[in-house]
Amino acid sequence: MKIICIGECSLNIVLDHTGRPMGAMPGGRIVNAAAILAGLKNNVVMASEAAADPVGDIVANFLTTAGVDLASLDRFTEGRTPLNIFICKPGDTLVSSASITRYDEYPEEGFDIIWPRVDEGDVVLYGGHYAIDARMRPRLSKFLENAAERKCVMVYLPGFLPQQEPRITRVMPAILENLELANLVVARNKDLELIFGLKHPEQCYHDHIDFYCRSMINVDTECSHITYYAGKEMTQVDIPASTSATMIWNAGAVAGIVAAIAEMNMMPDAFTETTDDVRRRILTAAALSANEAAKTLSQTWQNLQ
Repeated sequence: MKIICIGECSLNIVLDHTGRPMGAMPGGRIVNAAAILAGLKNNVVMASEAAADPVGDIVANFLTTAGVDLASLDRFTEGRTPLNIFICKPGDTLVSSASITRYDEYPEEGFDIIWPRVDEGDVVLYGGHYAIDARMRPRLSKFLENAAERKCVMVYLPGFLPQQEPRITRVMPAILENLELANLVVARNKDLELIFGLKHPEQCYHDHIDFYCRSMINVDTECSHITYYAGKEMTQVDIPASTSATMIWNAGAVAGIVAAIAEMNMMPDAFTETTDDVRRRILTAAALSANEAAKTLSQTWQNLQ
């Protein structure tokens, strides 16, 4: 069994409110989740692209050091690896409320990767803008459909930055297709509100998600718990009310969810009807992994000060 991660490779640069550099780290929940999962000795393949530039080298080296297989990472030459500049508010560090300025330069035609082989029981983790971008959607959708037909477990992370696509109507068809292919949706409050215009995840699940995908986990440090919605049933696990490392916290939670699915050898059909025990095991693994990831990053950040 292997875990195939499909998401954008980027570099996050964090500045304080005065513009003083605080540090940098590879960006994206899926990239960081891939590194965490590989560090736990899972067989992880990263299907993505990065420019053949120094920024791309940083991200590629980060994944390689963690043990991620980069055979499906395309290093394009016409363009630059994306940079996300986070500017924190006074007194805050590494928070999701930081303002984001994005710089990217992708080739018009790209995503020319060598897709990994998919086998029954593999886990495919996909999402973000990468899963809805028109430039790569034709190739990606065929791969996702093939993976679903081969009985891979499909885990979808909806979400994107408004800077990448200001009009939700342009990408909503792709989002709905991704939801329909998914066995499990892992969402954050701000993504659900941006996509569906609803602030409450439970209402969003019943109004928009359940029709396409039976299982949804809401992962957000703004809440005091992680919640698994499954039809009329709901399971919750408490988490710290807040953390100063929300970016990596979410990636850690995703890694914990996928690791639990892999450990239990869950198949796609298992997500149609889940027991409270299974849901609780997944959520507990998510909370533990998220807290450990945030703790590790916070310690690293303190050493940079």
